Amino acid sequence: MSEELLNKVRRILLYLAFLMAAFFFSYILAYPLGYSPLGYEVVKKQENTVVLQSLNTWGIAEERITYQAPEEDEWKAKALVDRIERQAMEYHLFFTSIMVAVFWLGMEVWKGQSLKKVLVLSGFYVFVSGLSLIRHLGDIQEILEGTLY
Repeated sequence: MSEELLNKVRRILLYLAFLMAAFFFSYILAYPLGYSPLGYEVVKKQENTVVLQSLNTWGIAEERITYQAPEEDEWKAKALVDRIERQAMEYHLFFTSIMVAVFWLGMEVWKGQSLKKVLVLSGFYVFVSGLSLIRHLGDIQEILEGTLY
């Protein structure tokens, strides 16, 4: 094998190893630790009543919210619980994208790429997953405010 090919294989293996490490670390943050800043946790659920715990920026319990779905819209309580249970997946993707963007930024700048160009590209990468997370949290907020149809 030539030295150039060997260096490419090493670089690809390094990227894959970091991607796997970022995926694993963000999985631990989102699922076992349950870190979800500005998110929600279900404390208790009954037929059409759900008691939630809102979380602050640091992921620490802030206030309890009791959501009582109208009689004709009992599906909203189930949709609320479903969205809160799926928020861990959104945070997992968001944390993974942040870690990969930081690694990508460091590697590209180290290789001599322009900092502005790499910042824009890695920022876009985080922006897409962040937008998905914000939309998901917005859906939860719409159900709580009663503005979801």
